[in-house]
Amino acid sequence: MRSTLSTALLFAGIASVHAQAPWKVGQAVKTTSGTIVGQASSWKGQVSEYLGVPFAKPPVGDLRWAPPAAITDASKTINATQYGYSCAESASRLSKMNTKSPQNIGAAENEMREDCLYLNIWAKPQTGEKKKAVMIWIYGGGFVVGSAANKAYNGAHLADEHDVIVVGVNYRLSVLGFPGVAVPNKNPGLLDQRIAVEWLRDNIEKFGGDPKRMILFGQSAGGASVDFYAYAYTKDPIVHGFIPQSGSASGRRAATGPLAAAAANNAAVNTWSKLSQDVGCGPVSATEVTKTLSCMQGKDVTKVLDATQPKTSGAALGSWGPKADDLTVMSNIGAERGPKGQFIKAPILVGNTNNEGASSRAKISSPSNKASGCAAGLTASIRRNAGVPAWRYLYSGEFPNQSLGPCCPNSEGAWHGSEIALLFGTTEIKKPGSDTPAEKKLALEMRKAWTAFAKDPVHGLHKLGWPSYDPSKPSVVVLGGKDSAEIKFQKPSEIDGVCPA
Repeated sequence: MRSTLSTALLFAGIASVHAQAPWKVGQAVKTTSGTIVGQASSWKGQVSEYLGVPFAKPPVGDLRWAPPAAITDASKTINATQYGYSCAESASRLSKMNTKSPQNIGAAENEMREDCLYLNIWAKPQTGEKKKAVMIWIYGGGFVVGSAANKAYNGAHLADEHDVIVVGVNYRLSVLGFPGVAVPNKNPGLLDQRIAVEWLRDNIEKFGGDPKRMILFGQSAGGASVDFYAYAYTKDPIVHGFIPQSGSASGRRAATGPLAAAAANNAAVNTWSKLSQDVGCGPVSATEVTKTLSCMQGKDVTKVLDATQPKTSGAALGSWGPKADDLTVMSNIGAERGPKGQFIKAPILVGNTNNEGASSRAKISSPSNKASGCAAGLTASIRRNAGVPAWRYLYSGEFPNQSLGPCCPNSEGAWHGSEIALLFGTTEIKKPGSDTPAEKKLALEMRKAWTAFAKDPVHGLHKLGWPSYDPSKPSVVVLGGKDSAEIKFQKPSEIDGVCPA
């Protein structure tokens, strides 16, 4: 008996030592997608970097426009040392982009294909908490452009400096992600985001993450996506906090009444039908939107995307974006679901920049900027009224290496997306010029705040002295100024003016 017990204890000790083997930077990790082999970040050498990790099957062929399909074969070994393909965008749209502008914050910096459902992970499990908070980034771009493969979104600095895991997620764009009609889903791009969250729930612990401390954060369309998620997944939230930046869904009001709803649906069907005709598959009706689906799935992706281009110069690409389906985008959020508290009861940090329209030479006092502030205030108020912890910020930083240059000589303030490089700490690798001392200080304070929220969404910001949002008090956290790291608190009325009821 003694011999058997000694042997058992010996093997238990060996198993314990094996379980606690030191983490090797970039080591192989077994996941539901296969064994993922990473590398040391070339920027932060102690951070493990896993790039191009597949979280769903390639949405090609008969999976074009289908909901994302989970990967079922985990036998493969995946070399996760370079970004996966970015999601396909229109070639003519890209040809007009100024990739050297600091405002080109989130464009794809690698090859674009339909096969694009990949995520990137930055982790440092060998130090700090054994189970780290996880920050899941959703990029912006109006739902028609954008990519997780962008220098500005490199999460190595946050992982190295603040003991969190950072994840960047790709999702389908434009007509491929948002066809607007049920073929079978109107918003497969938002379903991509959800299945990525599910993949992280099932796998992130193996990278040193805590699946019970995951938050979503995103900017512009990514901010709206974060808020859409909060309304869509009340029965199975998975995540425990939200940071929508310069974009939200809480003010969204659906067209009311059956006639208005029918008109909106008919418009989407007509747009889809025209696309089907333009690519050579023929028209469809409202009762047969899938009639030409097989034909359209067989068309070259470039032909499909180019057919979505506006025919007049300067026209918007906005036909292809999220539509209410009461699955991923709930109807009448602003007028009904928000006031009734029909959303995930998790803390929120919401805000915007003080000149969202800078690229169009807008002034800080312009209606578009007031509207952005009102949307952030409404989003925070809806949570506060439901007893959910809520904070609101206004980013006002202006620094030489964030200047838009000759494009916008009359603009002032912080442009749409200008906070991102500071937040990720990536101004140095975007190479727009050196940070000023004030910029470095403000960037650090922002990273402290965002990661404190991620680690403890209920109390983290209070510990930093940030006030909860209260429309009647100086509770908007104003971040920075003209080459300034000042952080101050202002009343919403001093920022928003008169907001619509």
